[in-house]
Amino acid sequence: MMRKLTFLTIWFQVTCIVLICNLSFLSAYKRGSSLSIPYPTQLYPDLEFHRAIPASSGKVLGSSITADDARALIVERFIKRFRPDSPFLRHAGSIVEEADRYKIDFRLVPAIAMCESNLGIRLPSSDSFNAWGIAVYTNTNKGKHFEDWPAAITWVTKFISEKFYDKGITDLLEIGAIWAPPSVDNNYSWSRCVQGFMDKME
Repeated sequence: MMRKLTFLTIWFQVTCIVLICNLSFLSAYKRGSSLSIPYPTQLYPDLEFHRAIPASSGKVLGSSITADDARALIVERFIKRFRPDSPFLRHAGSIVEEADRYKIDFRLVPAIAMCESNLGIRLPSSDSFNAWGIAVYTNTNKGKHFEDWPAAITWVTKFISEKFYDKGITDLLEIGAIWAPPSVDNNYSWSRCVQGFMDKME
């Protein structure tokens, strides 16, 4: 019985103290007073503290959360899903960078490459780096040759920008009619193919 009485007495006192403190804080808040709460660095000046997520880095557990890298990851996942053996796998970041540089949809270059060459697997010639069917006319021309994949990605992105986007041509049906004219008679098969793969990168 004595223990219960002691416990109740202590509990009542602690409750009163907590209640008074809360009322004091509430009163100060209502008066517009700013309460100064010390940071750990003020309490322990000799210790070095680190933020869980650095304010300017945009990194969480080593993974960037910036929009650019998110799009590069989208392209990379697309390639891994459909052609994990594609040479484009190492160039997902470059595809996004060049798309931003020339102001085109970042999904367009890999989607066209998927329709034209299975993402660089079936080329006009093994050393052409031409995954987009550039200058390939019904097997009468082996097509344009590029020095390597980065050069090819840059050239094709710039080509799309200058030939289509700069002229206000962004509709895939219009692009397909110029890029692959025979596909128009086949219910715009080229445009539908490209659009289908672009949709996989949303």
